[in-house]
Formats: sequence, structure tokens, C-alpha cells
Amino acid sequence: MKKGDLSICKLLVLIIIIGFTSCSDENIQENLPLNGKYTHLIIGCDNRGNPEINCVEFIDFIDSSKVIVLIGGGDIVIQTKYNLNNNQIEFEKIGGLNFDVSFEIQNDSTLNRLEDGGIWLKKE
Repeated sequence: MKKGDLSICKLLVLIIIIGFTSCSDENIQENLPLNGKYTHLIIGCDNRGNPEINCVEFIDFIDSSKVIVLIGGGDIVIQTKYNLNNNQIEFEKIGGLNFDVSFEIQNDSTLNRLEDGGIWLKKE
């Protein structure tokens, strides 16, 4: 084998190895199951004067299409549907939810709310 042919073979092997080992976070996130409860503490929230104000928001994934939501500091829990597209979750405006709610999956225990950048953590 010529020296040039050997260099090309080494380069091809290197490219193949890099291709197999470079798995993007997006592909990993697509395979993460959405289950359990995620919470978010509303910064600066003070409910001492009104116990109906909730300082902790939550979302609880019921199954592959439904979620229970307590969001915005209110006291009304809403059940709605959600769609998962790549690593983004978008809630449907049904069941009393009348504003946009969407998240980007960071990893198996962290969601980033796209509307305000809030970090939601999975409750153990």
C-alpha cells in the first residue's frame, strides 16, 4: 500500500470514529421520558397576605400527552395536553390554559421555560 493510500485510510477511520462518538444532546433529549413532577420557585413571591397565592409552580406529566399544571402564582390547577417536538415541549391552550407555556429540555431533571427563562427542576 502506498503511503498516500495509508493516510487516506487513517483519515477515513478517524472520520468514522468521530461520527459514532459524536452524539448530540438533542438526540439524547428526544429519548428522555417526560414523567414526574417539575417545580419552579417564583422569585420575590410573598404570599403572607394572601395564602391563595402559590410561590411554587409545578407541572406533573401524567402520560405521553397529558400534564397537570399550576402556573403563574394562582391557585387553579389545570389539566391540558402537550406536544413534544425535538427537545421542546409546548402545552396546548385547552382546559383553562389561555397563555403560552413551552419548555426546552435541558436534561432528564431540568426544563427551561422559553417564555421567561425560568429553570424548572424535577422533584425527587
